[in-house]
Amino acid sequence: MSDLLLFICLTHDVVAVLGMSCNILLIYLALFQSPRVMRSYSTLIVNFAITDFFACFFDLCVQQRLIPAGLTLGYVSNGPCKYLGTNACYVGYSLLLHFISHSLWSLLVSFSYRCYILYKPSPTRQLLCLLVLLIYMPSLFQWISFLWAQDEPAEIMEILHQKFPMYDLNEETVTGTKDIMCFSALYTILHMTLPISPVYTCILMLRRKIVARLSFKGVHISKNTKNLHTQLLMALTYQAIIPGINLVSISSYAIGQIGLYNHPALEYFTFTSVLFVPLLSPMASFIFVSHYRRFILRNVLKLAKIEPQETSITSTYNSIPLTG
Repeated sequence: MSDLLLFICLTHDVVAVLGMSCNILLIYLALFQSPRVMRSYSTLIVNFAITDFFACFFDLCVQQRLIPAGLTLGYVSNGPCKYLGTNACYVGYSLLLHFISHSLWSLLVSFSYRCYILYKPSPTRQLLCLLVLLIYMPSLFQWISFLWAQDEPAEIMEILHQKFPMYDLNEETVTGTKDIMCFSALYTILHMTLPISPVYTCILMLRRKIVARLSFKGVHISKNTKNLHTQLLMALTYQAIIPGINLVSISSYAIGQIGLYNHPALEYFTFTSVLFVPLLSPMASFIFVSHYRRFILRNVLKLAKIEPQETSITSTYNSIPLTG
C-alpha cells in the first residue's frame, strides 16, 4: 500500500507541475505572441489556460482518493493540504471540481466563437470577458453549493470503517459527504455529468458548420486567415477529444459506486487519470497553432543548441480536407 501511495503522489507531483508550467507558457503566448487577427480570441485561450492551471494546482494540493460507500462519499487527501487540516482539503477539492466543470463550458464557448466570427465581426475583449464571467456562474454556484455538502470527518470515518473494515484510515485526512442525495452534493454531481452529452453534441454541430463555412468558395477569407482558422479548429478538436480520458475516471468511480469492486488503486485512479487532461490540453495549441509553435522552436529549443526548423505540420493544414 505504501508503494502504491508513493507512486500516486509522485505521479500527481510530476504531472501537476508539468501541467502548471505548460499552462503558464500558454498564458504568456496568448497574451504576448498572438497575431493581431486572433487577439480577441486569445482572451478565451487565457481563460482555458487559467482554468487548467488551477485544476493542476488544486489537484496537487489535495491529491484525492475517492471512496464511494453507498450514498456516502469519502475523500482521503494525500496532498500538502493535509498539513492545513480537513477544511482546507475539502475547500481545495471543491475548487478542483468547479474548475473541471468550467473547462467544459469554456470549450463550448471557444467553438461558438470560431463559428460566430465566420459570420460576424470579432467581439471585443471586454465582451468576451463578460461572456466568460457569465458561463463561469454555474461553476461558481457549484463551488459555493458544494461547500455545504461537507459533513463531520468523524461521521465519514465511522461509515467508511463499517463499510470497509480492511481499510486503515486512522492516520489519514478524511472528509466527505454523508448523503450525496442532498442538494449541495447532487447539484455538483449533475452539473458535472448531465451537460456532457448536450455540450458535445453542440460542439460536433458547430465544428461541422465551421468546416462547411471554410470550404464554401463564396466566402471571401484570405489564405492566411483561413489557415489560422483551420489551425485553431484543429487545436480545439484535439482539446475536445482529450477529455475522453474522463470516461476512464468515471468508469473507475462507477465500479466502486455500484459495489462491483473496491480497491485503493481504483479509488486513487479516479482523479489521477483526470489530471492528464489539463496537461495535454495546452499541448494542442503548442502543436497546431503555428505562431506558438515557432516561438517554442525558436526560443526553447535554442537552449539545446538546436536550430529550429518549421515542421511539415503547416503544410499538412493546407492539405487537410475541409469536410466532416
